[in-house]
Formats: sequence, C-alpha cells, structure tokens
Amino acid sequence: MVDRIADAIAEADGGDFQAGPARYRRLALAALQPLASPTEAMIDAAHQATSFDDAWAIHNSSDFKRAVKAMLAASAVKRE
Repeated sequence: MVDRIADAIAEADGGDFQAGPARYRRLALAALQPLASPTEAMIDAAHQATSFDDAWAIHNSSDFKRAVKAMLAASAVKRE
C-alpha cells in the first residue's frame, strides 16, 4: 500500500518513483499518518459502509476501529 501511494505521489509530482523511492515512501507514510488516529466521523462512516452485510466479521465500531488501525500500522511497519 505504501508503494502504491508513493508511486501516486511521484506521478502527481511529475517525478519518478524509481529515481527516489525513499523520498516518496517517506511522503506516503506522512500522508497515511493522520489515518492512524481516525476521527469518530471516519469510523462511523466506515462502520456504516460495512454494516449492511450480516456475515461481516466485525459487528461494532470499536472492533472496526481496531482492525483499521492494525491494517494501517502493519502497512507502515512493512516499509520502515
């Protein structure tokens, strides 16, 4: 995920990801950082988006919040 975001940043910047991958990965991680502490509105919106499916494994917003934080943390750790 970090590399995909880094590549998108490089493209938006008119640069080349392969020419400076460390720089673009740092920028991608910086862009992801605010998502590590989602607002209640973000959590509510995401929970509502997934609550339509009774088979969904996460049935309350606190579990969903933990899952999203774990996903983002795992993505950041893989690149550090």
